[in-house]
Amino acid sequence: MAIYHLNVKNISRGDGRSVVAAAAYRAGEILTNDAEEKLSDFAGRRDVITSGIRIPAGAPDWMADRTTLWNAVELSEKRHDARLAKEIEFALPRELPRTAWLVVAQAMADAYTAQGFVADFAIHDDGTQHNPHVHILLTTRVITPDGFGPKIRSADGRQFISEARLTWERIANAALTKAGVTVTIDSRSYAKRKLDRQPGQHRGPDQDERRARRQRQREREKMVPKHDDRDLPVPDPDGSPIHPRELAAAEGRMLRDLEREEPPVFQEPNGDPAAARQAIERQNSREMSEDDATAYRLAPENTLDWLSLPISPEDEATLERWENHLDWLEADIRSPHSSDNEHEPDRER
Repeated sequence: MAIYHLNVKNISRGDGRSVVAAAAYRAGEILTNDAEEKLSDFAGRRDVITSGIRIPAGAPDWMADRTTLWNAVELSEKRHDARLAKEIEFALPRELPRTAWLVVAQAMADAYTAQGFVADFAIHDDGTQHNPHVHILLTTRVITPDGFGPKIRSADGRQFISEARLTWERIANAALTKAGVTVTIDSRSYAKRKLDRQPGQHRGPDQDERRARRQRQREREKMVPKHDDRDLPVPDPDGSPIHPRELAAAEGRMLRDLEREEPPVFQEPNGDPAAARQAIERQNSREMSEDDATAYRLAPENTLDWLSLPISPEDEATLERWENHLDWLEADIRSPHSSDNEHEPDRER
């Protein structure tokens, strides 16, 4: 027989409690608490596995938001001792697989949305699966399309508790059977089952353990440095102080310069006929003045040194032909009225 535990309690303003703070604690969230004008912050809890809100058919969509829902509940209750919510807290059998926890929690919540309640559930486990359990907060008023109606008085009697215990027994045993576990839970007391056994006492939270945990937390907070080391100056290569952000920016620029792609290096057309041909065509297509073209066509003087060499008789006829071809070299020094036979060719030129 698996262990059975289920408890029903009230969240009452008469006890000095806030339903917004209760919802934030169970869900492990930060909720805006309008009535107390502060934030109910329980976001640091690590034992909250998951949470959710189930709303009945016909309920307005804003009731699915945890902050809006419970602040509206606080606003709708005017009495100083008003009952703000009903809570059902029950233990998950250790024999139940972890994958079935959410299924049974939603099934239990849906059993109350079918009766007109809004159910805000949360699954808790400290990581050891020693005491996994579920909290369900239920609204206490009839849900209408416009908001909240009158109180649901059926939730005030002992019958509500008995039905809650039977409902959880049915849902848990169905989940255990589906998981292939042979054990079951029984909502009846030892006396009703005629067992000569003393009922166990639910341990609940250990106050001494909580105080010790809070003390350790305060000591850890004192050890945390108040300033951020990332804002302290550091020495640059010259020894002068520099802010870490400036140092990081300089390192970023250096890395970007290193990663920048270098432009392609121009390579001469070594042995490439096509590239050489293109280079020659570029040279031949260069534009130049008439004087530059004349100088380009004239051969340097040292290329005509062969004219001063002794001439063999057999080359006389050839020389005469070449001299006639070189007459244009003296065109710039001839007078307009001079004839070709007035001057002998100057071989030195």
